[in-house]
Amino acid sequence: MKIISNKKWLTVLSAAALLLPLSAAAETYKPAFFDFSAEQLVAKIDATSISKAATLYCQAEIDVNGAPDRVKCYDKASNTDLVMQTQQALIGLGFTAAQVDSQKVPVRMNFRVALNVSEHGPVAALIPNLGSMQAQYGRDYIAPQERLDVSDWYQRYSDNSSVNGGAFLDDAPLSRVAATIEEDGRPTIVRTVDADRAYKRDATVVQSALKRSRFIPGFIDDKPVPMGYLAVVNYGGTGQAVSSR
Repeated sequence: MKIISNKKWLTVLSAAALLLPLSAAAETYKPAFFDFSAEQLVAKIDATSISKAATLYCQAEIDVNGAPDRVKCYDKASNTDLVMQTQQALIGLGFTAAQVDSQKVPVRMNFRVALNVSEHGPVAALIPNLGSMQAQYGRDYIAPQERLDVSDWYQRYSDNSSVNGGAFLDDAPLSRVAATIEEDGRPTIVRTVDADRAYKRDATVVQSALKRSRFIPGFIDDKPVPMGYLAVVNYGGTGQAVSSR
């Protein structure tokens, strides 16, 4: 048996100690957030279009300067005018950019805009999630945000799908694929929640794309926690959808 001297052991241990911080270091995350008030948003919307309570489910790509792009909102009540006005208003407002280890990164952010009318006029609330985990985390949790600098699941899906489904919610058949986003931003337990029968095969393409994505994890009280994420593809509105049966 070969015996290693104390001096050589110290050299080996010192080298290992130098490597440990590099391999064990955890990234720090900061999610994108609203850099505007609800009042600023309401001021950009025609008050007459807010006749009753409405909750708009929105998605936007937030770049490293906090500018929103590809803003899409969905209203279950199909108030098209209010949706269009809200989308346009959001495009003209700013967000704080997401960060990884203090470096700004582009992300895809899901959020809600709750609109109502009070005795003093229209009011709004900005909520950084879609409410699917409200029973578990309360109203103000920050949902996971996909990092567009690493991998864009929708773009990867589009490159590999023959169906050409659209991103986010719509009044159309949907595929919904769920994942748990861990504290390090990696998706685990990726599974199809539901998919119209004609698009079962396409949902597997969404699954494959989502597994390769990376995220800013979900946050509760300024701390990252494992949290659910839902990738949604809709098959209507453009006439491009083709049955994958």
